[in-house]
Amino acid sequence: MVLVQKMTTKPATIITVKDFGQHFNDRLMTLTAGSDEIILVFDTYKSDSLKQKTREKRRQGKDPVQYQIADDTSIKHIPMGHFLSHEKTKTDLTVYLAEATLKYNANSPKLVITSAAGRTRSNRSMQFDSNNHEEVDTLMISLAAAASQRCPEAQLVFFIPDTDVLVLAIAAYEKLCKNASMTMVSGTVEVGPIWRARARGREKAAA
Repeated sequence: MVLVQKMTTKPATIITVKDFGQHFNDRLMTLTAGSDEIILVFDTYKSDSLKQKTREKRRQGKDPVQYQIADDTSIKHIPMGHFLSHEKTKTDLTVYLAEATLKYNANSPKLVITSAAGRTRSNRSMQFDSNNHEEVDTLMISLAAAASQRCPEAQLVFFIPDTDVLVLAIAAYEKLCKNASMTMVSGTVEVGPIWRARARGREKAAA
C-alpha cells in the first residue's frame, strides 16, 4: 500500500482501475529492476481487528464510500484518498493488484510472488500455506525468511517506509540472508552490522 499511496497524484492516462493496475506494475518493476525475485506484500484488512476500530474513529462518523474494483471502473475524477477510504475497497484493490501483477509477469524470467488477503501466489508453480497475518511487517519477514532458505547467499532488500520492519529483521536476522538491507526514506541500512554491534547476539536481538 506504500507504493499505492505514492500514486495518489494520478497521471492523466489513468482513467480506469485497469489503467491503475498497469501503472502500479510499471512502478513496481522500475523499483525492483535489479532483482531476480520480487515479493509483493499487502496489508490484510480485517473487519474485527483493533486497527479497524482505530480507522473508524479517525473518520469521525463520516461514512466511507465503497467502490467496485473491476477493470472498467472509472477513477479518473475520484481522489485516491476518497477512493481508498472504505476497507472493502482497499481489500478488493489489493487482491486485484496482486492478480494483475502476476498476469503482467506471467512469462517473466523473474520469480514474482504476491500476498494479499491471506493468499500467497506466484507466477510459477509454487505452493504456499495460507496465513493469518494482518500486518504487512510480520508477513514480509515471514516470506523473506522462506526466500532466504531458497537462496541463502542472495542479496535481500526490503523496500519499507519506516523502521518497524528493521526492528523485526534484527530479531529474525538468523533466518534471513546475511546480505540483508533496508531501503527506507532516510536511505539504505544493512541489517547485519546492527545485529552484530547493537543487538550483540541472539538474546538481545530477540528482546
